[in-house]
Amino acid sequence: MSAYGDPVSGTKRPDNRYELLTCAWNGHVLVGENAAVVTPDDSIVVRELDALRWCRCLRCDAWLPVTIPEDPSHERVPAREEIEIPLRGPALRDRYVLRLIAVDRVVHVVGLLLLAAAFLTFATHNKTLHQDYANIMDALNGGGVAAAKVRGVLGYLRKAFEYTPTHLFVLAAIFVAYACLEGVEAVGLWFNRRWAEYLTFIVTTLLIPYEIYELVLKVSVFKLVAFAVNVLVAAYLLYAKRLFGLRGGHAAEAERKNDLGGWNALERSMPAALSEPVG
Repeated sequence: MSAYGDPVSGTKRPDNRYELLTCAWNGHVLVGENAAVVTPDDSIVVRELDALRWCRCLRCDAWLPVTIPEDPSHERVPAREEIEIPLRGPALRDRYVLRLIAVDRVVHVVGLLLLAAAFLTFATHNKTLHQDYANIMDALNGGGVAAAKVRGVLGYLRKAFEYTPTHLFVLAAIFVAYACLEGVEAVGLWFNRRWAEYLTFIVTTLLIPYEIYELVLKVSVFKLVAFAVNVLVAAYLLYAKRLFGLRGGHAAEAERKNDLGGWNALERSMPAALSEPVG
């Protein structure tokens, strides 16, 4: 008997690749390995054959051999209502996608906080930094470099000194507030919260018109990548997660998860070689 119930399909990427990846990282989810008695009614999750007990991983459908315990810790295999099915199928794939978006939001948080720290530094040490900048520009001007032609970091610094300390404090506060909002999104998405999907969609959608405006002014690789990422995130959340009642809304999403990730999915993926209970 193979440790994996599904026959080789010939495809390079198995249909349960997310399940296999998760099990490789977190371990298999087995039930009944420490039960004293295994009955035919338990055959969907655990069976006995040739003095071995075969337990089925509830996530990736692997059948794994375990030694029949001499000192079992449980009298019986838990009933279905006592077993918590781990995320599998589309629900598990969605978790990976949402956590990838959450990581993207964490990157935003770090960048925003760094910008806020820079604004605060300029606001509190404006005169000193401005004098240092003036000295650098005087040295460059001696070499024939005009301030208006300076690019890169020095060019951004020149623009920063155009703001008053009060304006810089306000900008820092705005960036900190936005970082907090992105942080809330990241936490909610990481834990697969429905409200976080709505919040992320709304915030991302509000940014898209501004990004289009920025692209009209000047096209850059960074702007194009940021725009493409935000469009993909908004489209995924709206369509795949059925926000605002689209494609049946939350009820259809819950039914889909139950049908493709619950006991129905376990029964449908039962391998043909093990379709009959083992006596």
